[in-house]
Parts: sequence; C-alpha cells; structure tokens
Amino acid sequence: MTAAVIEGLTSYAERLRRRSLGGRARKVLRGLRLRFAFGLIEAAFHVAKAGGRPYQPVEIGGRRFANVRDTDERWHAVAKVLRDYGVKNVLDIGCAEGWFVRRAAADLNLFAIGIEATDVGIVGELARLHDRVPRAAVARAFVTPEAIRGLPQFDAVLCLSVLHHMIRGFGLGVAERFLQVLATRVSKILVFEIGTASESSWTEFLPEQSQGQEAFVRELLERAGFRNVRVITESAAYHREVQRLLFTAEPAKAANQETLKQLEVA
Repeated sequence: MTAAVIEGLTSYAERLRRRSLGGRARKVLRGLRLRFAFGLIEAAFHVAKAGGRPYQPVEIGGRRFANVRDTDERWHAVAKVLRDYGVKNVLDIGCAEGWFVRRAAADLNLFAIGIEATDVGIVGELARLHDRVPRAAVARAFVTPEAIRGLPQFDAVLCLSVLHHMIRGFGLGVAERFLQVLATRVSKILVFEIGTASESSWTEFLPEQSQGQEAFVRELLERAGFRNVRVITESAAYHREVQRLLFTAEPAKAANQETLKQLEVA
C-alpha cells in the first residue's frame, strides 16, 4: 500500500469528524434559536393572558389553564359528530381561544380554522404556536353576512354562543340573515349553540322563548335553511344559571343556493 493511499485513509476520518462536528454545532444553534423563539412565545402568552381565566381551556407546554365554560363534555359531543359525518375540515366562528380548533386538529387530524373578533384569540394561538400544533390557525376578523360570502365551503361549521351577541348588537333580523348566508357555507353539518333569555345577562336582549329553547332554535335554524335539527348535549351557561343546549343541523342545499341568490340581489 502506497504512502499516498495510507495518508488518504487516515485523513478521511478526520475530515468526516470535522463535518460531523460542524453539523452538530449547527443543530445545537438551531435548537437554541427554537428554544429562544418558544421562550418568547411563552412570555408573550403569559402577558396576553394577564392572569385572567380564559373562556376556553388553554394549554401550553403540557400545562392546561383553568377556564370559565365547561368544554370537555361539549368537545366530546362535537368530536363524535365530526367523526360520524366524515369531516375533513372545520371552521369555528367566534372561536374564542381556539380550543375546539386545536382539538379538531390534534385529536381528529382535521384542517381547522378559527375566526375570532376579539384579542382573546391571541392567547390560544400563542400556545398553539409554542406547542407546534399542525393543521390549525386562528384569524382575527369580525364575521358579517357579507364577509361570509367570501369564505369557501367547509365540511363542518361550529357557531357556538355567538349569535346572541349579534342579536344584541344588530338585532334579530341581521342575525337571521347571518345564519342564512352561513347555511350556504356548510357542506355537511353545523354545530350550534346560543345564549337564552333565561340568563339574567341576556334577558333584555333576546326574544322571549315562550315554547322553550329547543323549539326556538329549531324554528330559527329551519327558517335559515337548515334541516334535521337535533340536540346532542347540554352544558352550563357562562354564569351557570341555566343549561345551554348544543344542536346539530344539516344544510338544505337546494334551498340554500336559492337563498344565497336572493341575498345577493338584496
């Protein structure tokens, strides 16, 4: 064996070690940058949370913060519906901290989008980014009937405890128009919840539900272009005075296309 060959063989390991050392160094630097970025996200999360209890659960780094509304039972009921209907993507309107968005992506492997009009969405989104939950995102927007027209169809739409805010702010007519347009963006199933006139904080703003919550919601959704309205569970309202019912409803597709044309003309 010649001296040149021997030199090549003995120097190869050294060159390999040098490349391996460089690779390890780059990996360490990437890890430091990621940890620094996640540290910033976590710090921003605590600033945004500001010590208050969120409306929905928020989880970051394996720690779950206490929240106001009961969500576990509602999520189990929602998840069953999403599985039963073979849903692949979901839109959560008025998603608050985006807990159902996160669960739909993490538990069911769905593409999940949330829309939230207030700043509370940033808390859940920072937590999601920190934990690198894929296939999920929350956008900040106030969703009007006109804005809904610009959305694509989703297999499933969640509209949980949103409509009573719209009724208080704009009246029942605008809220019904909102539902009519929303019906054209639901491909398979709507999951719906609304505050009730039996809750002291909403009594003066909501129509009297003389025939009960279920009958009121059923009629409301059917007028908007939904069918097969049914109750799937119930949970305590925000102040725990009464139970809010959780509904599902299917879109009446043929009627919805005609409804959309009429709304566009109007």
